[in-house]
Amino acid sequence: MSKDEIFDPLDPEVLADPFPAYKRLREFDPVYWHEGLNSWIVTRYADCALVLDNSDIFANDFRRIGIPTPTPILNLQTLDPPEQTPLRLFATSALHAQDLTKLDQEVSRHADELLDSLAGRDSFDFVRDFADPFTLGTISKLVGVEPSAQDALWDQMNDDLDRSMDSTLVPDSEEAGLDARAKFSQLVDSWLKPGATKGLVGYIVAHESETGVSREILVNSLRAFWHAGFEVPSRFLGNAIGALLKRPEAIAYLHNASSFDTAVNELVRFAPPVHVLSRGCTRDIQIGGKQIKSGQIVIAAIAAGNRDPEQFADPEQLKLDRSPNQHLGFGRGAHSCLGAQVARIEARIAFSKLAKRFPEMHATGEVKMRPNATLRGPEFLPMTLGPEKRSVAVSG
Repeated sequence: MSKDEIFDPLDPEVLADPFPAYKRLREFDPVYWHEGLNSWIVTRYADCALVLDNSDIFANDFRRIGIPTPTPILNLQTLDPPEQTPLRLFATSALHAQDLTKLDQEVSRHADELLDSLAGRDSFDFVRDFADPFTLGTISKLVGVEPSAQDALWDQMNDDLDRSMDSTLVPDSEEAGLDARAKFSQLVDSWLKPGATKGLVGYIVAHESETGVSREILVNSLRAFWHAGFEVPSRFLGNAIGALLKRPEAIAYLHNASSFDTAVNELVRFAPPVHVLSRGCTRDIQIGGKQIKSGQIVIAAIAAGNRDPEQFADPEQLKLDRSPNQHLGFGRGAHSCLGAQVARIEARIAFSKLAKRFPEMHATGEVKMRPNATLRGPEFLPMTLGPEKRSVAVSG
């Protein structure tokens, strides 16, 4: 990709903190044609919402604009209605069949176990020691399998898949990403055996004939849901804790809070993991006075939209009591996040446990961000919990 003078998503300063660049781009040209990406970038809230809400015009399935899609990528997240509709209804039914109250209790116990093991340590990596095992444990319980071993091969496959999300920026990442998806799908396929009864796997085995899609797409869809179910919330928890550690007053607010829903929403708005979503335009349309032609790509920079002053007062400020807060962090429309309810459970439990048990937690070094533009989060976040406030009842 040739370097763009207005917006270079791989510039080290942008990778470290993209929000100033988003602000400049929104003020310079909120509907911007990026030559290097050969795409439009929209950075206003209303324009991002328009793109996400209208899957008939803005396709997530790029085959609709003549771009071939490799089979490993075809899944619930990439198909569009009406082809996607029966699969999404099936997925919704599968989630509704799960006991989320029991999941909440198990996740709460897991959080306490992890924090108990980290209490008293002079320093630990929040990402590797808490966020990763916490979110992998949660999605594994929901899916109905044991957490996979996080070894060097696992790390490489995750890195290859994550890097491929930036394949427009880094073209040589695509092949490795496809290979990682195929290997993860093989793992998921091995779970869907007769006799499985736990979690989503048990539901799928019992009701597979009702999906209305091929086995391959079904497996790809479970793989995409499972993988996103630990990678995305782990990145979010890292982003959010990084923001909180810079703001002791925010930790104090959470320490004294009786409810966490509003705070979680604000942290999703302010410190999101997913920064951009790409769509293919299926017919000519105008956005912000610009003519978008059929076949062109539109990148909705939802992280920029979540800082749009036309939608949010003082958008650069973290306000944990912000309400209303119609952020774009969980997407919109046909491809809104199916796991949002589970992600909210994880966030509520993690933030309540951390803030109420350890209100003096603080950073012990510099955060190292991953070199990803699409799915953003820290690679290394050193911190310590500090003394525990045992007199305070633990919420969550």
